[in-house]
Amino acid sequence: MTRQVSDELIWKGARYYLEDPPGLPKRHDGLVEQDPDQFSSNDFDLLLTRTTACRRGYVATWVVADDRLYLDAIIGSRSLVAGPLLADWVSGKLLAPTKPLGLHINISFTPQNIEYLRITVEKGVVVHCSVGKGVGDPYHAPAG
Repeated sequence: MTRQVSDELIWKGARYYLEDPPGLPKRHDGLVEQDPDQFSSNDFDLLLTRTTACRRGYVATWVVADDRLYLDAIIGSRSLVAGPLLADWVSGKLLAPTKPLGLHINISFTPQNIEYLRITVEKGVVVHCSVGKGVGDPYHAPAG
């Protein structure tokens, strides 16, 4: 299986790359479907969202501000009506390495000594954050 393009998370001014994206709801007033025919043929970021490295069809940037998770930007099959959008559909754990692992690392085969940022979210509200080594428990259960 092809390693998937990561969503980006901005936490306390630092950029991280999520192991699994939080996901998007099937329908939401703050999101609209984007017609793939509208993509510019020379826009690499948009073209990337149409490859096997991005099965979900989009790449998103998430931001935590005031202990809330927001969808800040998105490119691909969906777009924001206006942003940032409170991600009140997200409940679960988000996991991101604290240091870049490189482009060709498959996280399921890395040693347990890698340090991860773990953020627990309930309906868009951050309820816990920790940094520790190893992936530990299952780290994300997609909502809705």
